[in-house]
Amino acid sequence: MAVKCVIVEDALFIREIYRFFLQGQGIDIVAEASDGLDALEKIKLHQPDLIILDLVLPLKNGLDVLKEVSEISSQSKCLVISSVDDEEIRSKALALGAIQYVFKPFTKTQLLDAVNLVIQKYQEVQNG
Repeated sequence: MAVKCVIVEDALFIREIYRFFLQGQGIDIVAEASDGLDALEKIKLHQPDLIILDLVLPLKNGLDVLKEVSEISSQSKCLVISSVDDEEIRSKALALGAIQYVFKPFTKTQLLDAVNLVIQKYQEVQNG
């Protein structure tokens, strides 16, 4: 069964990179959002297994989105990918429920390794 994924990233070209890298990986990208408010609506609607989340977003930042994910889609697991290279922000994102934090720029291998780690964590929770 394919993993349902919502991509939250304001830069179209980076969303295209995600789609390209995730192609053929058993991941079904069910929605994309370019701002935090749209992200929350799509996460609530689709109840994804995986959320790929940028932190620097218009309307509502990624940390604020993370705060709400557990309330609107409790089974979803988040992978934060951000250009914010700050240990305090990284720690906060992980404390708010992100499973993994990857810095931009990233390689295909870094992305796929992080996605696989988050999916593994999701499957562990689902299997009890």
